[in-house]
Amino acid sequence: FGAVGVPLETIAFVAGVDRIMDMMRTTTNVSGDAAVATTVAVLTGEIDKAEMISADDV
Repeated sequence: FGAVGVPLETIAFVAGVDRIMDMMRTTTNVSGDAAVATTVAVLTGEIDKAEMISADDV
């Protein structure tokens, strides 16, 4: 990386920060996928919305 003019310390710093950002991106993707799957299941009638909100389960 020295040929490009980027010091190795910078690469190590970016790699460390990117790991944390990658975990956040993964969390966002998993949450979004779960929300969309639930929404589609409710809209297509595969899940009964009233049964999901039932107070008996609390």
